[in-house]
Amino acid sequence: MQSLTRVNRQPLYQQVRQILLKTIQSGEWKPGEKIPIEPVLAEQMGVSIGTLRRAVESLVNDGILHRREGAGTFVRTYRDLGYWNVFQIYRNLDGQRRGEFGRLVTFEVTNHVEEKIAKALHLLPGQELIHMIRHWITTKTGIEEVVSIDESYLVKEKFGALTREFFVKNFRQGESFYEFFYREFNVVILSQKCSAHYECLDQEISHKLQVPENFEALCTERVSLTFGHEPVEYRINRGRVDVTKIFFDLS
Repeated sequence: MQSLTRVNRQPLYQQVRQILLKTIQSGEWKPGEKIPIEPVLAEQMGVSIGTLRRAVESLVNDGILHRREGAGTFVRTYRDLGYWNVFQIYRNLDGQRRGEFGRLVTFEVTNHVEEKIAKALHLLPGQELIHMIRHWITTKTGIEEVVSIDESYLVKEKFGALTREFFVKNFRQGESFYEFFYREFNVVILSQKCSAHYECLDQEISHKLQVPENFEALCTERVSLTFGHEPVEYRINRGRVDVTKIFFDLS
């Protein structure tokens, strides 16, 4: 654990908060792990129990730590949100999940992305991303039809072991990306920023996404953030307008 810098002009509890946050971000304390009790941490860091408690409380309020009555304080996991699909915004018009199954159609590592994506993910020049495109497919008409397309850009440093082969082998049919991130990479998505709009796909985008030209979509673009409001994924969801609505869980 990093030590305090007494010449720092920040309030002492904020310095403690930053050290605790960096301990979590580094993986020294993993999602779901119980942190040391407050008197022990206060002694280790050479601060009062009141200062330490204020720093911990600020991380609890930000959803980074999670108190369990009678058990202690834990690094938050995706399961602590209480609903595995809290960030699942698309549903078919009948209220069911999109499609019957998903299919990976593109997997590549790239450092060439749109400026808005680079800016949203706070990328450095030349920094690499994992770019994935998945189709969601239905067979209700007797033939396979694409009803939704997920396009994800992942910060490669957070998902270093992820390859096409790893994804095909380890991603479980029916689980969410966020559950997969947590299970395989200890990356916990705590919040997101999202916008929505209508889009009729032009020839260039249709070719990239491997769908027919003029595919009409209800499109959402979102940035997924982990501990410390660090962005780790930029995702573009395109749901076919005739079978799609947006579902927000604001609980």
